[in-house]
Amino acid sequence: MTNEATQPRIADRAATQETVPPPGPLLSMVVLVAGHAVKHLYTSGFFVVLPEIRTGLGLSNTALGAISTARNVSGSIANFPAGFVADRYSREWATILAAAMMVVGLATLFMGSVASYLPVVLGAIVFGSGTAFWHPPAIAALSQRFPQRRGFVVALHGSGGSIGEALGPLIVGSLLAILAWQSILQTAALPSLLTGLAVWILMRNLRGQTAGSLSMRSYLQSVGRLGQNRVLLVILSINGLYSMIQGAVGTFLPVYLRIDLGHSTVEMGAFLFGAQVAGIASQPALGLLSDRFGRRAVLLPSMLCLGLGVAAVGLVPDGWPLAVAVIWMGAFQFPLVALFLATAMDLVESQVQATTVSLVFGVGTIFGSVSPALSGFLADTFGVRVVFYYAATVAVLAALLLVAGVRSGRTTTGAPR
Repeated sequence: MTNEATQPRIADRAATQETVPPPGPLLSMVVLVAGHAVKHLYTSGFFVVLPEIRTGLGLSNTALGAISTARNVSGSIANFPAGFVADRYSREWATILAAAMMVVGLATLFMGSVASYLPVVLGAIVFGSGTAFWHPPAIAALSQRFPQRRGFVVALHGSGGSIGEALGPLIVGSLLAILAWQSILQTAALPSLLTGLAVWILMRNLRGQTAGSLSMRSYLQSVGRLGQNRVLLVILSINGLYSMIQGAVGTFLPVYLRIDLGHSTVEMGAFLFGAQVAGIASQPALGLLSDRFGRRAVLLPSMLCLGLGVAAVGLVPDGWPLAVAVIWMGAFQFPLVALFLATAMDLVESQVQATTVSLVFGVGTIFGSVSPALSGFLADTFGVRVVFYYAATVAVLAALLLVAGVRSGRTTTGAPR
C-alpha cells in the first residue's frame, strides 16, 4: 500500500521536473558568472572589513591572520565533500549553488551580530564552508557545456569573481565611511539570500553528465586514480603555492594600505578596485591564449609577472607607483586560478570534474590556510612589507616547479600533458 502510494508521487515529481527545460548554455554561463561575482563580492568585502575588526576588537596581526586562516581551513575541509556531493547529486546542482550562496550571507549576519573574537572566528569558519560548495558544480557545469573553450569559459567565470572582488572593496570601503563594520555585516544577508533564490529559480533543472549514482567508494577510487596522474599532482602543488601568495596578500594588503600607509577606507577600496578591474580584463584574454597555445605557455609568464607585482607592492613608494604595482599584480592574480582549473580538468574524465574542482580548491586552501597566520607572524616581527617579499619568493618557487614538472605540449584542448 505504501509503495503503491509512493510510486505515483515519485512519478509526478519526475514528470514535473521533465516539464522544466534545462537552462541553455548561454543562460547557464550568464547566471553562473553573475553568481560568482556576488560570491566574491562577499569574500573581498570580508578582507576589507578585517582591519576594522582588528581595530574594534584590539587584535594583533597574528590574531587577525588566524581569522583568515580559520576561513581557509574550513573551506579546505569543506571542498572535498563538496566535490563528492556535486558529482553524486549532479541533478541537484541548482540546490547546491543556492544553498552555498545563502550560507555565506547568514555567516556574515552572524559575524556582525557578535562582539568578541571567538564567535567571529566561528562565523569565518561557516563563511569558508559555504563558499566551498559553489565552485564544484558551477565550474563542472561550464566545463561540460563548453569542452572546446574550457579555458575561456572558466576564465570568464573567474572574471565574474574579479567583478565581485572589484566591487566588494569599493562598496564596503564606502559603507565603512558611514557605518560600523557590524552594521554592514548584519545587512549583508539579504542580497545573498535573494541571489540564492534567483539562482535556484533560473537553474533549477541544471544537470550534470554523471548518472547520479556515484558512491563514496567510487568517489574514493576516483580520487586514488587522480593521485596517480603526475602532471595533475604538479599542477595541484603549484596551485597550493599560489594559494599561499593569495592568502598572504589578500589578508595584509588592506592592512598595509589602511594602517601602515594611513589611507582612508575609500582610498583603500579604490586600490583594490583597480587591481580587480585589471583581472576582469586579463582573465578571458589569458584563457583564450591558453586554449590556443597551451596552458603551460601562459601559466609560466603569468606566475612570474605575479611575483614581480607582489614584490613591487612592498618596494615602491606610496602614490601612483604603488597604484601601478597593485594593478599589475591584480592582472595576474585571478587569471591563475582559472588556468589551474582548466589545466586540471583537461587531465580528467567528465564524471569526476566536480571532484577535480574540489581537489584544486581543497589543496589550494590547505596550502593557503597556513599563509595568513605565518604572514601575521612575519608582519609582527619584521613589518608588513616583509609579507610581500615572502609572497614574491613563493611565486618564484612555483614558477620553478612548473618548469621542472610540466613539459611543453598540449592535449586537444590545449592543456599541457
